[in-house]
Amino acid sequence: MRYEVLGPVRAVTGDGTATPLPPRMRALLAALLAAGGRPVSPERLIAELWPADVPPTAAGALQVHVSGLRKIVGAALSTTPGGYVLAATSDADEFTELVGAEAWDEALALWHGPAYEGGGTGPMVAAAAARLEESLLAARQRWVDREMALGHPVLAELSAWVAAEPVTEPLVERLMLALHRDGRTADALDLFDRTTMALAEYETQPRAAMAALAEAVRRRDPALDRPPAGLPGSRSRFIGRRAELDRVIGLLGRSRLLTIAGPGGCGKTRLSLELAREVAADHDAVIVAELAGHTTGLLVERVAAAAGVREEPGVPVLDLLARHLGGRALLVLDNCEHLRADVAELVHDLLGAAPGVRVVATSREPLGVPGEVVFVLTGLTTPAPGADPARSDAVRLLADRVAAARGGTTLRADELPVAAELCRRLDGLPLALELAAARLGALALTEIMSRLDRRLDLLVGTSPVARHQTMRAAIDWGYELLDVPQRELLPRLGVFATGFDLAAASAVAGTDALNPLTQLAARSMVEHADGRYRLIETIREYAAERLPADDPAHRRHAQLWADRLAEPPPADGPEHSRWLAVTGQDYDNIQAALTWSLTGDPGLGLDIAAGMWWYWWITGRMAEGLSWLGRALDAAPATATPLRGRALRAAAALARNSGDLSAARDLGEQALTTFRDLADRPGMIASLNNLSITAQGQQDYEASLAYGYESLDLARQQGNARAIAAALNNTAGTLRCMDRLDEAEPLFEQALTGFREAGEQRGEAAALTNLGIVTRRRGRLAESGEHMRRSLRIYTDLAIPEGQLDTIEGLAQVAILGDDPARGLTLLVIAERERTAIGAPLFTPDEVADRDTAEALARSSLAADEVGKAYRTASETTLGAAVASLL
Repeated sequence: MRYEVLGPVRAVTGDGTATPLPPRMRALLAALLAAGGRPVSPERLIAELWPADVPPTAAGALQVHVSGLRKIVGAALSTTPGGYVLAATSDADEFTELVGAEAWDEALALWHGPAYEGGGTGPMVAAAAARLEESLLAARQRWVDREMALGHPVLAELSAWVAAEPVTEPLVERLMLALHRDGRTADALDLFDRTTMALAEYETQPRAAMAALAEAVRRRDPALDRPPAGLPGSRSRFIGRRAELDRVIGLLGRSRLLTIAGPGGCGKTRLSLELAREVAADHDAVIVAELAGHTTGLLVERVAAAAGVREEPGVPVLDLLARHLGGRALLVLDNCEHLRADVAELVHDLLGAAPGVRVVATSREPLGVPGEVVFVLTGLTTPAPGADPARSDAVRLLADRVAAARGGTTLRADELPVAAELCRRLDGLPLALELAAARLGALALTEIMSRLDRRLDLLVGTSPVARHQTMRAAIDWGYELLDVPQRELLPRLGVFATGFDLAAASAVAGTDALNPLTQLAARSMVEHADGRYRLIETIREYAAERLPADDPAHRRHAQLWADRLAEPPPADGPEHSRWLAVTGQDYDNIQAALTWSLTGDPGLGLDIAAGMWWYWWITGRMAEGLSWLGRALDAAPATATPLRGRALRAAAALARNSGDLSAARDLGEQALTTFRDLADRPGMIASLNNLSITAQGQQDYEASLAYGYESLDLARQQGNARAIAAALNNTAGTLRCMDRLDEAEPLFEQALTGFREAGEQRGEAAALTNLGIVTRRRGRLAESGEHMRRSLRIYTDLAIPEGQLDTIEGLAQVAILGDDPARGLTLLVIAERERTAIGAPLFTPDEVADRDTAEALARSSLAADEVGKAYRTASETTLGAAVASLL
């Protein structure tokens, strides 16, 4: 069944027969199609079918119409909790897809009248029709612009459209221009007058653009004539870049020198030519001078030859060129980077000698001429994860070139997700995508993806332009233009897996990198945005290839992260959150440093891994952190050092919080032994605290208390307030597990005071949570809830999800004991889901028992449908939303 809304609303069978539909049923079909596959409630459908007066029998009548429509469309019409859903597409969806592909002829051919004609006047249908009519107008404009640029006739179509919509000014303007170019200037001006009178009936006037066009027609402005010759023909469809094209058109309209800059393969040449095509009608002449192969130094002569200038004895060529370009001329100078100084001098002189000339230059770096406007071009837009790949310019280009390589067969639906990832990995670079597409005649898309670690060898084609035959050649072209400091820096930047700042670049370079890095950015070898630099993947691979094996860049890179992670994370909320964000931003760089260090310098690798453990714990990456720490510990010498002790203690903490208490106990004992051998008291205190918690989780309470009391004794000997508070908190936790609440509560209160005096917010939050558990068990529910909420605020400020889950579970139990079992069960389900997601199971024995008891109590207090509702509510509630509701 085919559904049509671009004209009369129809349901058409496979043989092309339209199924008769009564008016109300047709309005129902229109509303469901306008919803685009989303559920529509009966109330909204009633408003669509009876937009003016709703009869008392409307609900029953709606059922009748739904039943009748279901007999026609079958299983495509279904009933859901949210209302009725029609799982179908229409010719409007086909139109949108064709417009996205810039297939204007096919898109316009789908229309057979006003959108949703006969589909009722309800608000949903009216809005959908209005959107489609706007899209139709835009498509008609694009079609006309293309046809007029190609010199094709458009008068018949334009006349019909304007006759139907006489005050649609964009179409009227194009018809006026077409009439003028056809020698019917009087008709063009008459059309302007008729449109002016028609607009007056709406108490408005022609827009400025139409009035300016009419004036240009009256004075027979030569800029309105058909585009002149001089532009090369397009070898393939121009896909995407509409926003960029509009932008450069606007920039050129406000300046006389526009430089389109960007890395090799990003499409600078194609954009400059499309720009020239679109603005050709505004100029008397368009000249394109290709400079890539020019090396003789006779630059003015090369450009003059491209313009068709004949030399005259005794007359400087520049003067001849300026005279030839008299009036309004557009000069496109393509691929200027290797002649930058010469091109800059020529453009400077030419702009002074020929006031009507505009210049568009393409280069990997700006020319540096006064008055120059630079437009930096990057890759095509790539689809964000989860977005529709078919709407991405990069995927659309790839699909078009794949069709050419496969003899007309484009990407299949099942290939689109892989194509989207390929486009992201190639940074949307048009040349890289075209080279990859050419390989799809012989390789599967998945095989190309698997070879991307050797992308420079993969991206090979047969272009007659040498620098376009491979991505390596395209980058070589720019690399050969670099000076010595830039050539030394670029390979070293290849050690970065993702973005980096100036300080990081300088650390890897071994000197201040400001000047060469700035120049690399100007030459489009490095991208710069928001204070950070980045190499696109193909250039990063190229840079890595260029790095000599004995270069110190990798070691400097690893030392950089060891130094940055040497300081412990800040304790206060905003600074702690900022530390997490910055570390996350550089996570790929840190992993790259770790990978190199495992074989290049295991000591550095252990230093980095030990500094990272807190990030892994906070972000719920316990297994990943354990793996890195384990590999670093295995690679580094096994001698007792403070660094090895710290790494063992960190691994023990991650193992415990991921639920592997046996491994945590073993690693913790190794850490304690290491620090005892070193007589390192701070290390011993921290290890004993660590072991106290682990043994507590194993229900080895005697050992847990022994660890805790020894830690407390050592901390008091050292006068370490924070360590004392931690030992008090851990020891009290074990006493609480043993149900010795009278002993535990005062120790928790002392720990809370100690953490506050030490300015240790995370410890304060932990003590508050523990006090909340004790007061709840003692029946002081209001006090328990207040402790938990204060703790939750701190954990939220610190961005510590595991702590948030501890307090959510505590507040859930308060709710269950306080006669709100549905709310409590919902919170418990949310907490369990989030614990699973971050790999942080609850392991403290008494807390596990309390949670299980509370959940059982909630379930026994609720009916089956209430339990189901609690689970549904939990599934629809994010952690952030749950936290917000509790605070």
